[in-house]
Amino acid sequence: MVGRRDAMGDSPVAMRFLRFLTLPCLALLALAATLVAGEPGLNTTFTAGNQTDGRVERMLALYVPAGQPVTPFLKAGPFTAKWEGQIESSIRGSFTFSAETSGNFKCTINGQVAWDGSGPKTIQINQGANQISAEFTSAAQGDSFVRFFWQSKEFPLEPVPPMAFAHTPNPAVQAGQQLRDGRLLFAQLNCAACHADAAKIPAKGQGMPELGQLAPLLSGFSTKYNPDFLTEWIADPHSIRPGTHMPKVLTGPDAAQKAADIAAALTQGEAPKPGAKPKAEDSLAGGALFANLGCIGCHQRPDAEVDGSPSHGRIPLAHLSDKYQLRIEALAAFLKDPSANYAATRMPHFRLNDEESTQLASYLLLNGRMIKRKSLQGDAARGGQLLLSAGCLNCHAGMPATTQPALAIVQKAADKGCLASTPANRGTAPDYALTAPQRAALSAFLRTDLASLHQDVPAEFAARQIKDLNCVACHDRDSAGSTWAKADNESRKLRAALPAKDHVEGEPVPDAPVPALTWTGEKLRNDWLVKFLAGKVEEKPRPWLIGRMPGFAHRADGLALGFAHQHGLPQQEPAEAAPNETKVKFGETLLGNSGGFNCIQCHGLGDQAATAVFEAPAINFVQSNERLRKGYFARWVMAPTRIDPQTKMPKYADPEGMTQLTDPLDGKGAEQFEAIREYLRTVK
Repeated sequence: MVGRRDAMGDSPVAMRFLRFLTLPCLALLALAATLVAGEPGLNTTFTAGNQTDGRVERMLALYVPAGQPVTPFLKAGPFTAKWEGQIESSIRGSFTFSAETSGNFKCTINGQVAWDGSGPKTIQINQGANQISAEFTSAAQGDSFVRFFWQSKEFPLEPVPPMAFAHTPNPAVQAGQQLRDGRLLFAQLNCAACHADAAKIPAKGQGMPELGQLAPLLSGFSTKYNPDFLTEWIADPHSIRPGTHMPKVLTGPDAAQKAADIAAALTQGEAPKPGAKPKAEDSLAGGALFANLGCIGCHQRPDAEVDGSPSHGRIPLAHLSDKYQLRIEALAAFLKDPSANYAATRMPHFRLNDEESTQLASYLLLNGRMIKRKSLQGDAARGGQLLLSAGCLNCHAGMPATTQPALAIVQKAADKGCLASTPANRGTAPDYALTAPQRAALSAFLRTDLASLHQDVPAEFAARQIKDLNCVACHDRDSAGSTWAKADNESRKLRAALPAKDHVEGEPVPDAPVPALTWTGEKLRNDWLVKFLAGKVEEKPRPWLIGRMPGFAHRADGLALGFAHQHGLPQQEPAEAAPNETKVKFGETLLGNSGGFNCIQCHGLGDQAATAVFEAPAINFVQSNERLRKGYFARWVMAPTRIDPQTKMPKYADPEGMTQLTDPLDGKGAEQFEAIREYLRTVK
């Protein structure tokens, strides 16, 4: 339940007062974030057979389905895992630790046994850093999993949060991370497109999901792009967009002419036909969309270079005016369906309508820069030959390579070709503008047998995608704040450019916080999360948010599964028995305003609207039932501000788990809230 106001006090003042009362319960996490020494997470070492691998785990949790490997670098089968680091506390006190596990799990904190399989242990831990060490042996049969919990007199039972863990990287973890960085670069740069080896590289669609993804289709360029811009992009893509996966492939004194020839081949020698021009009024609305949809979290404003606003690592967009030559139809079409010519694009699908895409395109085009260049006349016939000989079609069309060195030769190379540190050593090989750490990572990975490309681990896939898709651009996660929040002043200016209007109750609220990603894997049911990530949930769960969750259809299945495994949970929860009729009746009463918590004041119930909305209606209870996993629902309703300090959902249970409603179920909060959940299971 995510209430929008206090069920026992209609005013925001009452709500703020109730939230203030919960602050002591939040002190542990709030202060712990400032005490963490070292990097987040725990050093984790895995051993299978006679091989060892290391990575950082953000939580002490693990889920490995039977028959699957624990990491991509180890073979499937029995394994052990060891976590080491610090667990942080803002106070010295007694904490009770427990675990759910299918294997043999032991944990010590400052040398004291926190779990050995014999039941919960209550131990003293110190203020600040406490040394933690845990070991897990995989289950003899079935899936292997472990989840680690704590509780105290200040808060109820919960998984130990990732914000409480810290570590100093050890050599095994550093080596493992370097291999992972190199493996990801090998996939993202599509090294196998030129250096193929059927014995070492899995077939498309198998193994590592990012492997073998085609680059954007080379179609429709004559109706989209400025040929002069295209020439410059082909000649040196990194000068326009640093960090792009597109290499600089042309060398020699005639490289610029070769780029013009390829541009001519791609556009068939045609200049883009004039189209509709962007309108100033559309640009103002588009600027507000740029702020409100969260575009500003991933991208700099197109006029940021002039304004001098901090980049926060965001992708620049000033070149779009030049790229599209102010042709609004082409950019609007891309914004409506970014994956149309590139299934693996990182650009999300916001399901923009025609008006929104036109407004957003107008803003981007009218506020960028135009560059006057000396046009080079390209030869389309020569450009067509270059598309083949330069290897462009290896990545963009999946054509087999013909002249590049075999993969076995590349694996033995040092400071040569694509991996060269100098132009002289690189020769005519593509230039990916690799940094020294990237070259070292790719070289280290190439020294392995590449067997890790044939398999993957959902938890690691999700970790890679969270970084690659830049999820923290919009969402807080663990101790990392969103870029969107850091750019709030810019967002306010873009909204302020529109004519002022009064807020209407039920409309989105600009300053409402976006949900954090910290507990997503524990929180959301896999089937619902897959649809949500793919952009297939039509009704907005949180109508008060001004933002809109975009779709990532290409990655939704793997992301959802990886989120769950990161929290030590399976893809699907066990099937439940039919709802208990007695509990259902109790739950219906407890939701209402007569003898209940009056939850329906803020939450709709199916077609029944909330009775007294404040600002905007809360999540409809039907969606709550479809969305939430059972365990998360239970701990959310017991202590909502423990999970989300910014929520307006009140805390109804005291530290002993009792509520102010002594009937039914004798005021036992856990049983009352479970009765509510049982009732919600019956609502359609």
